[in-house]
Amino acid sequence: MSEQRTSDSPFQARIANVVEALADADADAMILTPSTDFAYLTGAEPALRERLLALGITATGTVRAIAPGFETDAMVPVTEAGIELITWSDGEDAAKLLLDGLGLGAKPRIAVGAGTPMRFPLEFMRHRDISWTAGDDILVPLRMRKSPEELALLKAAALADDETYRRFLTSTEFRGRTEFEVQQDLRAHLEATGHDLAGSFSIVAAGANAAMPHHHSGDTVLEDGMGVLTDFGGPRDGYCSDMTRTWSLGPASARLKEIHAIVLEANRAGLAAVRPGVTASSIDAIVRGVIESAGFGEYFIHRTGHGIGLDVHEPPYLVAGDETVLEEGMAFSIEPGIYIEGELGVRIEDIVAVTATGGESLNEADRSLLEL
Repeated sequence: MSEQRTSDSPFQARIANVVEALADADADAMILTPSTDFAYLTGAEPALRERLLALGITATGTVRAIAPGFETDAMVPVTEAGIELITWSDGEDAAKLLLDGLGLGAKPRIAVGAGTPMRFPLEFMRHRDISWTAGDDILVPLRMRKSPEELALLKAAALADDETYRRFLTSTEFRGRTEFEVQQDLRAHLEATGHDLAGSFSIVAAGANAAMPHHHSGDTVLEDGMGVLTDFGGPRDGYCSDMTRTWSLGPASARLKEIHAIVLEANRAGLAAVRPGVTASSIDAIVRGVIESAGFGEYFIHRTGHGIGLDVHEPPYLVAGDETVLEEGMAFSIEPGIYIEGELGVRIEDIVAVTATGGESLNEADRSLLEL
């Protein structure tokens, strides 16, 4: 595929890249229903409902969207992006309207979005002898490499997460309160720093609960001597943040200090290894190697990281088997952890962008083992 195109509209440029990729993939068209892929190509974020609302793009450059007539308000960004909108009413065959509007023949090969409910492809198949292919094969390579504008939004989201952490540490009463109560304060700080609370997440895991990477904050009371794992983030102006820090309530135990130092070393080793031309799996191997060398390999029980953008988890994945070659503009988490059941857990997570010469951490918040 040739180098990504640019134009005055990021959406028109992205659609042009899809058109080119469809031709390269020997596909006749792509159809997407509401999803982050839909938002990436149109700027619109309509809800996914039972009636067909979709975007269609052909390899010859025809672009049409379709929506029920009473949902056109959600499609204003689509028309503003210069995309023709087909509206339909109950009783009309929306699937046929879109296929005809795209000018597709009797036996098209169509790439379908990963989040498309099965009922919609079945409706299309009543009108054409369709062979389907995965839309991810086309969209993932395009979405993995962020534009400067996207990176700026990711950086702003990361710095807002940093500020969330600062406010959380300096204005929250921890002692004698439950994880859930503390988590609600953390959520309030996320909202105050511009995050969309509906799509945001937060974990407060105290003591032995931190040994569960995705612990659901509950009624455990925070007490002195506990290590506390906090993982939080979410969408801000469309692009996501995600950061984890582990700290101590009161003086940290020698054991917590030991584990935290190992995880911090692994986090730093991962960042130092990032550069164009290396694979995602190689970063995982380097990070994992630090923890294995310290004798805790069996306690690092998840991948090193995940891509981030419009979705908080998206390709590439820093894990064995993902041979994606890193390129400038890619962004992902580096989040080593050690989880010892019944005792403690430590994770340190930053969002990292690939630069022309290496890696840049978009997060700047203190990674040290703070004793509060």
